[in-house]
Amino acid sequence: MRIAVVQLAYGDGESLADRTARVADLVRAQRGHDLVVLPELWSAGGFDYHAWPERAQRLDGPVVTAVAEAARDIGAVVHAGSVIEEPGDDPGPEGRGRWNTSVLLGPDGSRLAHYRKVHRFGFGVGEPRLLEAGQDLVVLDLPAPAGMRAGLSTCYDLRFPEL
Repeated sequence: MRIAVVQLAYGDGESLADRTARVADLVRAQRGHDLVVLPELWSAGGFDYHAWPERAQRLDGPVVTAVAEAARDIGAVVHAGSVIEEPGDDPGPEGRGRWNTSVLLGPDGSRLAHYRKVHRFGFGVGEPRLLEAGQDLVVLDLPAPAGMRAGLSTCYDLRFPEL
């Protein structure tokens, strides 16, 4: 199995549309890999908390759609990193209505799974103040060409043994 882990640099001056197009092209450049992995919150600006509300989007929004098209173009499983998910009318149990959600895409561009980060990082600021905590653990069998069992977690989640 060939896995590509894509590290991204970006600045505050780059628009979300330009960054999304650039990242989709980076995914396409990984042709020949079975699995491509993008980083957490690349579209939302990492820890640029003040920009999260304007960059939040649904899982069928432009960021995931662009990465799904790139996954289909190269026929690989792609972990699209995570987005600030805004699911619409669901305010969540804490009333924040947004999640740090990672999306796993199939080689045909379909959404295989999504995972809402369970353990938010920030010690009372950032994620815990702005985002809901996910509730579900996600484990699945990846389709060919990756063809393995995988569990999804995001960043700070790895510190907790239940995952």
